[in-house]
Amino acid sequence: MKTILFCVCVLMLAFSPALSMEQRFDVPILDSPQKGPKDAPVTIIEFLDFQ
Repeated sequence: MKTILFCVCVLMLAFSPALSMEQRFDVPILDSPQKGPKDAPVTIIEFLDFQ
């Protein structure tokens, strides 16, 4: 049990810097179709490539 707990702690420490490095981008929506309120705290943008 101690080995599993140790492994979990090591993995959490190893991957925590990668998770904390977030990047934010301002993507102009302009007249694109949208759903929901304009003052929503989160905007999800989906890019599609129909090929």
